Amino acid sequence: MRLKGVLLGAGNIALRGHAPQWANTLRNQVEIVAIADLSKENRAAAQRIFPEARLFESAEEALDSETPDFVDICTPPFTHRDLIAKAASRGLHIVCEKPLAPSLDEALRIADSVRRARIVFQPCHQYNYAPPWRVVRDLAPRLGAIHFAEYTVRRTAANEGNAHWAPEWRTRRELSGGGILVDHGAHILYQLRSVMGEPKAVNATIRTLLHRNYGVEDTALLTLDHGGALAELSLSWAAKRREIAFRFVGERGELVGDEEKIRLFAETTEEVPLGGMSTNSSHSEWFAPMFSEFVGRVSKRDFDQAPLDEAVYVARVIEKAYASSRAGRALPIEHEPSTALAGGVH
Repeated sequence: MRLKGVLLGAGNIALRGHAPQWANTLRNQVEIVAIADLSKENRAAAQRIFPEARLFESAEEALDSETPDFVDICTPPFTHRDLIAKAASRGLHIVCEKPLAPSLDEALRIADSVRRARIVFQPCHQYNYAPPWRVVRDLAPRLGAIHFAEYTVRRTAANEGNAHWAPEWRTRRELSGGGILVDHGAHILYQLRSVMGEPKAVNATIRTLLHRNYGVEDTALLTLDHGGALAELSLSWAAKRREIAFRFVGERGELVGDEEKIRLFAETTEEVPLGGMSTNSSHSEWFAPMFSEFVGRVSKRDFDQAPLDEAVYVARVIEKAYASSRAGRALPIEHEPSTALAGGVH
């Protein structure tokens, strides 16, 4: 029997990222029975993908009218707490776009409601499942203990939001919670955590350098201090071209990646070609293995809290990075003992 899902939000990431996987790759395991969105144009676009789904203007209407197994929340961060509370109170499993919440306080409240509800929760950390990152995860142990990492993301501007709601929502702090650190930095933070563990402190400089009409930063520079290791993040919407590049240096070698390839310099030298990590912003195919894992966890009633802990971690570091930038100095990051990692590859 297929799981029944409700799509909450039918904007760009829902239509371009999530929907193709539910409708095609996972169509034998999942049925989207309802769609809720404020825009009639978005509802109509979603129904072209899911012709049998019922349409609603509000999430509450959809959840009161249907009896799904899960919800897929594809709305901006400021809505997440309320929507997750509604779903959790009904015992529904949850997929939720990143970041979990615009503040650590909200993220912790969300985490509490999810844990009390005993439901499967999956944040959309699809970069964990990206083929280039899987190559990194496979090769990283050959470096030995990593003592330095750098990750660069360059974009020319923030991606526009859906034309039928608020195209500029990513650059309005009250809707997004922050700029490029929230939007793209969230992905990099959980990726780094998976190979380096959790940092002890962060030193950040966060500014608006070019896009003065933005209500959020367009550039963020972070140094994550792991004690015996450092990671440097350079994120910008103020560049002249799109680019992603990274480097990991360990006791036995170095791993370097860019748009075209990943190269390993260790006991042997290897090169893995890539198709371009910045070719689009949706990367729909990266959602498929994540959604498949979610479906499997729901079927097995696997309430592993690791994905939720990872989402709270991202909120914690982002909030501390903004505080560091305001203070003009490095600040310690206090981790919950139950979620802290020992470091290394996980």
